[in-house]
Amino acid sequence: MSARTRSRALALALTLVPGWGHVYWGRERLGLGLFTAFAVAAFALFNAVVIYVGVWRSLFVLLSSLALCTSVLGAWVHMARLTSSGRLRVSEERRARSLREGTLAYLRGDLEAARAQFRSCIEDDPVDVEALFRLAVVCARSGDARQASLLFRRTLRLDVEEKWRWEIGRELERLRAQAAGPPVPAEGERQQV
Repeated sequence: MSARTRSRALALALTLVPGWGHVYWGRERLGLGLFTAFAVAAFALFNAVVIYVGVWRSLFVLLSSLALCTSVLGAWVHMARLTSSGRLRVSEERRARSLREGTLAYLRGDLEAARAQFRSCIEDDPVDVEALFRLAVVCARSGDARQASLLFRRTLRLDVEEKWRWEIGRELERLRAQAAGPPVPAEGERQQV
């Protein structure tokens, strides 16, 4: 079960400005893309109505109005489908199964299978704190310290309940220690072999 509760009504209301609902739902890239398309269409319509006085004005107004309506309606329909109860139930079941299988793969030592399963969880819910944390641990154990650090920091930002704070701190400290390397003996100290 995802620790984060989201309101479908709020997501749909926010989608009246295309992209805002998607960002709220955890689909930041898609949301920013939709908002950019909406802003460009609105800017084009504003220019066609207020500034442009050429012979193609009516065509520009028509096309930019069509683009604006399409961006608003398309974003809203996509959000309605994304947040439907049936789709949420299937997504939650798939996410729980992937989380379980990823944990089992990690315990068996199969880091690549664990990575694939945890990534699958994140595809279903991009702000799933537990899946992000577990993926970060897999990256750290695989030697991908940079990706692990990024994922730990993202998890820390998203963990509003602070459920994983202690574990994330411990893992980040472990990454820092690994990056620092073995301690260098001071001058005059003998190295033990």
